[in-house]
Amino acid sequence: MIIKGLSLFLSSSKVVCLVILFLFVGELGIDHSNKKKKTYDVDLDAFMNPASGSLFGQGSDTSSHVQQLIQTANFFGQFRQQMQTGEDVEQEQFLDNLVSQLLEESQSNAKGPPPASKRFMENLPIVKGDTLDSEESCIICKDNLRSSESTVTRMPCGHYFDRDCLLPWLELHHTCPMCRSEVETEHAVEEEEEEEQRGWMYG
Repeated sequence: MIIKGLSLFLSSSKVVCLVILFLFVGELGIDHSNKKKKTYDVDLDAFMNPASGSLFGQGSDTSSHVQQLIQTANFFGQFRQQMQTGEDVEQEQFLDNLVSQLLEESQSNAKGPPPASKRFMENLPIVKGDTLDSEESCIICKDNLRSSESTVTRMPCGHYFDRDCLLPWLELHHTCPMCRSEVETEHAVEEEEEEEQRGWMYG
């Protein structure tokens, strides 16, 4: 019943979709008491284990891809929900756009790009914090990357992210979430491997 109700709401405007998303985020028990907090307390367990999260139950008949889209929208929406109004206009707009796109793609008539290849994600470089500018931060979680305890990575386009913030997006899109520069897809890797096999057989 929850999924059917959600589908009806998602078929309306983006604004309604965002309101529904934030209502779901409210169910996750996010602590808003510390208004000066800069490192956001996001429920990673709910994202990594969709079946145990607040959005879906074991008996859900929603496709795994749609579940992943909505779970990822929920993941980014938690960062957005914890921000104070006007705290960082650029980040607010960025997260609003990501959430809106993911919710649109969760509907059958909106198809997003393919995910990045597993090879690309596994080979994301690890960037040492002391090599970064003191003001460098992750646009998603807003952690200062120079002093962050999380793993920092860099996309080929040059944008830096907390790796744990970037991977959920790459598992659904082969683009940088910031500039939308494209990276390799699984299909591209398969074509490369087939070409290598042909070269070995006939070379």
